[in-house]
Amino acid sequence: MVRAKRSLSQNFLVDKNIRRKLIELLGAGPEDAVIEVGPGHGELSELLVGRVRRLVLIEKDDRLAPALAERWGAVPGVVVVHGDALEVDMATYSEHPPVRIISNVPYAITSPLIFRLLEADPAPQAIVVLVQEEVARRITAEPGGKEYGALTVGVQTRADVRFAFRVGRKAFRPIPGVDSAAVVMKPIPGKSRAEIEAVRTLARAAFSRRRKQLGTILRTAPEFALGPEQLAAVLSASGIDPTVRPEEIAPAAFAELALRLQATKTG
Repeated sequence: MVRAKRSLSQNFLVDKNIRRKLIELLGAGPEDAVIEVGPGHGELSELLVGRVRRLVLIEKDDRLAPALAERWGAVPGVVVVHGDALEVDMATYSEHPPVRIISNVPYAITSPLIFRLLEADPAPQAIVVLVQEEVARRITAEPGGKEYGALTVGVQTRADVRFAFRVGRKAFRPIPGVDSAAVVMKPIPGKSRAEIEAVRTLARAAFSRRRKQLGTILRTAPEFALGPEQLAAVLSASGIDPTVRPEEIAPAAFAELALRLQATKTG
């Protein structure tokens, strides 16, 4: 077995029961196409080869990608891509009906990879990721708690999310310093680039000042700098109290407010 590279944040999933549970979460059948990001030694791949119509394995590691190609490259319906998932054009391997995506995510690239997967076009039917438990809690958090933040809003305005199950650190080799968890994301189609950027700008501005009231943030943050009349009009139209703090605002309300704020810039 190829040793894990610390530089790639590799922790290989050795627990066979957890592997099976992840594949069940993905829900892929014989007519489905699946993309697996970071297959490693093929721990999950071996449960998918021959069981789905098409399987695309995207592996960055210079040692593992050739091994995957040697093992499965000649199998009909299997494509091995030697490349960085943050740079590979997902559209090349996406199709109609939309694909399903699964990944034991390297800890170091968790947030960028999640957003990269959510950007796949057409939107995937489902995305199953194994991430640090702390990150999983943040992704699936509800308003009002300390885990609720910009990551929560950024993901939940683009996908329906579900915390599936916790995975102890001993399920991996080498054993990481933290526990993990499986999260299921079902992207919401039809989100425009402008809407996504508007939400990202608002969430970052708000949660970098999370102890302040929203009205104060929208008046003082350089991204918005609203005058009193603009502020009152935008918040009234959105049905949001100016005294609320960012963690009290639901993702859908963030999305609506972001669009209204964007309109004030273009109107």
